[in-house]
Amino acid sequence: MPAIHNKEPLLTPQKIEVFSRGEVVVLKIGNTELGMHYEDALRISQFIRLRAKEAKTLAGDTSRHWSAVGNLEGIK
Repeated sequence: MPAIHNKEPLLTPQKIEVFSRGEVVVLKIGNTELGMHYEDALRISQFIRLRAKEAKTLAGDTSRHWSAVGNLEGIK
């Protein structure tokens, strides 16, 4: 019987947050923060969106799923 080797996961789950500090958008993954000007954040978000749509098409997913992101801060 062949030996079974389990590979360690490449990524471990981390808490991810995105928030703003004035004109700076902060991406926080675990304990690491990356701050960028809002124009750069918009450029990066568009790039990610386009690549995600491309990957979805290549995966054969033709569904039209809409989702929304809301700011729920201050809701009691």
